[in-house]
Amino acid sequence: MSERAFDIFCYRVCSVIRWRAARRPIAAELTAHLEDHAAALEADGLAPDTAVRRAVESMGDPYALGAQLDRVHPPILPRLSLVLSALAALVLVAGLVIGVRDGTGLFALSGISPQFPDLPFRPSDVKELVTEGASSGGGSLGEYTLTPSGGAGLVHIHHVFDALAEDFLQLQVPLTITSGAPWLPTPEDSALSVTYTDDAGGSGGGYFSTGEAYLLGVSGCLRLSDPTPGAEAFTITVSTADGAAVAFAVTLDQEVSAP
Repeated sequence: MSERAFDIFCYRVCSVIRWRAARRPIAAELTAHLEDHAAALEADGLAPDTAVRRAVESMGDPYALGAQLDRVHPPILPRLSLVLSALAALVLVAGLVIGVRDGTGLFALSGISPQFPDLPFRPSDVKELVTEGASSGGGSLGEYTLTPSGGAGLVHIHHVFDALAEDFLQLQVPLTITSGAPWLPTPEDSALSVTYTDDAGGSGGGYFSTGEAYLLGVSGCLRLSDPTPGAEAFTITVSTADGAAVAFAVTLDQEVSAP
């Protein structure tokens, strides 16, 4: 069914394109995109037929798309202009790939690739940054990649709610969660389970807080409240309900003390 649905969509798109030589490569590119989108939707749990239908629907009106592509590929385009356009497109694609990978260039400014949040994270209740540290690890968690900023911090929080005030320490580890597929939903904070052990014999739980949202993911922070006094090194595990997990290693510049 998928080949039939994709063929019909590509036929409708290409029926509007006047330049015959452009129709076959455009159809091939559209088909590859539709297949990738449908595969991602199937991986999220949709039935194959539903995934195919959703992938086609996400592309919009095929005739409107064909009209846009026809303006880009007019039949009177000179051969030299075609070659130069192709070279420019290759350079642009290469630059975009590098930007997505490294979070540099336009991707660092345009809200596409996630940027690491600053420490302290959400500073409205922060009294002081007690000490800093280093973070490493991360990796793939299903369709997403968790990447630490390389830094960490022990923060003194002074939280006031109504007439009550509370002081405590919190270990904060900035990170990003990215995906190469912009149609995938941002993972919910509650979908990630956070636990830790430390070099002082302590263990406990934590949580992930989402920061800024970007096209290809989100920024955020792992937060461990009341870490063990005397601890300096932490192993943090982030997991999902299906058992997938990644680990982070954090080392502070000085041991945890009472706030």
